[in-house]
Amino acid sequence: MKRVKSFYFLLIILYLSPSAVIPQIIHNQKIDSILNLVSAQSISKMCKELSGDTLVTIGGVQQLIYSRAWISPGNVKAAQYIYEKFQSYGYSPKYQRNDSICVNVYAEKTGTKYPNKKFVICAHYDNILWPVLPGMYDTIHGADDDASGVCAVLEAARLLKNFNTDYTIIFVALDEEEPLPYLLGSTGFADSCYFRGDSILGALDIDMLGYNTCGSYAEVFTDTNSYGLYNCVVGCNQSYNTGFTFSPKILSVNQGDKGVDSWAFWYRGFQSVCTIESYRCFNYFVHTKNESFDKLNVPYFYRYVKCNIATILTLALDCNVMMNHMPLTNTFETSSRVAKVYIKSPFRTASGNNAPRLYYKVNSGVYNYVNAFSTLQDTFKFIIPGSPSGSKVYYYFSLQDSAGSVCVTLPNGGSGINPPGVTAPPVTFSYDIYNILNQCSNTLPKPINDLTFTLDTIPLNQNSKSIVNLKVNLTINHPNDGDLILQIRGANTSLTLSQNNGTGGANYTNTTFDDSASTSITQGTPPFTGSFRPQNPLSTFNNLSADGPWILRILDTKAGDVGMLMNWCIIMQLKNSVSVNENNVYLKYELLQNYPNPFNPTTRIRFNIKDTRLVELKVYDILGKEVSVLINEKLKPGEYEAVFNGGQLAAGVYFYKLTAGDFTEVKRMVLIK
Repeated sequence: MKRVKSFYFLLIILYLSPSAVIPQIIHNQKIDSILNLVSAQSISKMCKELSGDTLVTIGGVQQLIYSRAWISPGNVKAAQYIYEKFQSYGYSPKYQRNDSICVNVYAEKTGTKYPNKKFVICAHYDNILWPVLPGMYDTIHGADDDASGVCAVLEAARLLKNFNTDYTIIFVALDEEEPLPYLLGSTGFADSCYFRGDSILGALDIDMLGYNTCGSYAEVFTDTNSYGLYNCVVGCNQSYNTGFTFSPKILSVNQGDKGVDSWAFWYRGFQSVCTIESYRCFNYFVHTKNESFDKLNVPYFYRYVKCNIATILTLALDCNVMMNHMPLTNTFETSSRVAKVYIKSPFRTASGNNAPRLYYKVNSGVYNYVNAFSTLQDTFKFIIPGSPSGSKVYYYFSLQDSAGSVCVTLPNGGSGINPPGVTAPPVTFSYDIYNILNQCSNTLPKPINDLTFTLDTIPLNQNSKSIVNLKVNLTINHPNDGDLILQIRGANTSLTLSQNNGTGGANYTNTTFDDSASTSITQGTPPFTGSFRPQNPLSTFNNLSADGPWILRILDTKAGDVGMLMNWCIIMQLKNSVSVNENNVYLKYELLQNYPNPFNPTTRIRFNIKDTRLVELKVYDILGKEVSVLINEKLKPGEYEAVFNGGQLAAGVYFYKLTAGDFTEVKRMVLIK
């Protein structure tokens, strides 16, 4: 891969187009059996051979592929090596000559159902030195860029030769990705497919799979037309437990800097994605003479090869089920709820004991299941039993084919056959059943004296609860409300309810401060009976802990009159703590993509925390203005979820930012109305 300009790697998160249905990956036991045959020894041996780490027999002669640069005789050796590998697996490979020195090598496996519809799995085999260009006889290993990708293509070809697929697969080793004017091999291949009128349904481009020093991060380059392929990569990673954390990076065919071979397919209107290691731990040996096999992380390399093979097999076997579900929202209702899911499957769905299921659990309990009580065409309806106030309910859907060979869950990542989906996906749907706390002070009345603070405290023991909504009700007798500043403090946060409002008027009588009130306290008149929006929004406390002392502070700013605090209460809507599992030990901080996205009006944001520290989760508009504080508190290690409601905001693009110590990450989401 050539170096891509750094601005591509700024905050460019893929725009997720609104879609009526979501493709889910079918967990296929046949694919599992193929993945179990992927050999770390095999791919390591091929990578060493391609990168000149060891001698290899080519054309019956032992020799060394000391370079794969376009001007090097080693480039010709590499092409012949790949050709003979395809032959040894039982294919009839071909050379595609784009000019006198640019040569692609490819082999086809014909589909049994749709032989004229094709998927491509490809990688470039050439390498380069940069910024000083190579000489004809320079040694350039290029173990990561991109011998590792070629090994994935060859391993796929080896394992799939005698495995029937519905669609045709083309295995391609591309030449001359690296030298100017870039992407000569992929351009030649994509152009030939285009002008022949080939039905290329998608191209999986593999570039640099072997280097990693910072966990299991990985990236997928895509354009806005290829999100379905991106979803397939991510879904296969979940369904087959290859263990990556993917982030999408969007490139455009209109950008002058051609970053990856996928660009050539985009230019001709084909869908394509490029799988690549993470730029968080970029391989700085790339394009140097030190980019040798010993720098690679073989376990990471091995898992990434498996993920790519799972992806091309899923595409070629048509292992996609179209599913759509509108997640159930948080509620105060403790009664049972109906969950609907739309399912459009390429196979006959199992019935009886193995019919589609909804699994659910309450808080940290075990999963139970229910079958659909109603099925109308492709829509299934399930009943989730009621749960008490303060509960958090988790749920997911599962189904299998009538033959008992494949399983799919929504969300992706679950597994199990006969019955389907007994192993839950890593991320599920969930909703909170709120409870209401109405707590009043028992230490009143208290005098309000001139030029002094009056403080009163309501202690709360709500350690496992966080705030969904907060209201404050109070009654104050005072001859001049304009002298008073009213403030509330809790959860290490304070705000002003009313400041010097109602000059000349007397008393706050049964006054409720409520963000949803139609009239602001600044527009009201004493005695302010009824509901008023506070001077600063009480939503500042949303998602913070309800535990601890809550303090009402009243300052009489002028002399000459006194009053009395007669009563005050806090009315809270509460949910269980956002923590899902505090017993897990997370090795990294991680901010996940919100779900659903796009959303209207609510969406869920999940994140992982490595150790105990102050955590902030905030939402910003497209101009960088803060619009909501979702989390602002000290959290323990674990997996967390926050709910964002954009009901009061305009449709458009928003960003959410997680800050925990030195860790900061931002992602993009889209509100539609």
